[in-house]
Amino acid sequence: MTSPDQFIDELWDYANQVPMVEHPWFKGIVDHRWSREQIVLGEVQHYLRVRTNPIYFGYMAVNAVANREQGLADVVLENFLEELSGDRSHVDIMYQFLEEAGISREEADNAEPTPGTLAAIEMIIGCCQRRSALEGVAMLAFVESQHGGPDGAAARAYKELVGHYGFSERQVETYRIHAEQDVGHGSRQIDTLRRAAVDEETREKIRRAVKLGITAFTLEWDGHVQAMTGRRDFWPGVRPFDPRQAEAGLPEAKQA
Repeated sequence: MTSPDQFIDELWDYANQVPMVEHPWFKGIVDHRWSREQIVLGEVQHYLRVRTNPIYFGYMAVNAVANREQGLADVVLENFLEELSGDRSHVDIMYQFLEEAGISREEADNAEPTPGTLAAIEMIIGCCQRRSALEGVAMLAFVESQHGGPDGAAARAYKELVGHYGFSERQVETYRIHAEQDVGHGSRQIDTLRRAAVDEETREKIRRAVKLGITAFTLEWDGHVQAMTGRRDFWPGVRPFDPRQAEAGLPEAKQA
């Protein structure tokens, strides 16, 4: 069995097949490919997905407490409280973008999710409802690590949304908050995975949950772009996934 650090490197290798900053949603903002109107359409999809955060964090918190996993419960509850505490929840802050664009809360709530958005919502909620809290943390860890930090996807988007596109700081506040908070969330979540990865069975559960999370959130960004372009396109990433995933069921692969 590899060391815990080597295991984390393996998970990063998978995440780097579809790096968040290279996704057309974020890269298109940084490269000024999209118009203001297109970005607003994408943000409607963003809102539809973000409003489900309390649902899946709730499942994770319940699972952690039910299984008496105090360390995991602390990690999950930190995220959960940040989502819901204070005068404004993250959903409220997300809605600010749409509010300043002239979209009512009712219109936003009744918007139709694109295929990517719909798939992301179902995958994320399903994972947290039916799997352990540890697997829920694994689903999020490498997403939040890429989203946060001064060079992360959220910070890069925030800079261009304000500086180039002229959106107000209040309107894009969600990106500033995630740039500040998600890097800490992600690093603590990865540390949790590193400590938990003590046997192959646990590692396989973590591995599968990480892949699910990376895929689900990539589908979310696909959903943003689908709303802007009207095309059912799905981003292939920057390099192919491990061919063993596709070959696992072939007799020739088993004999190799």
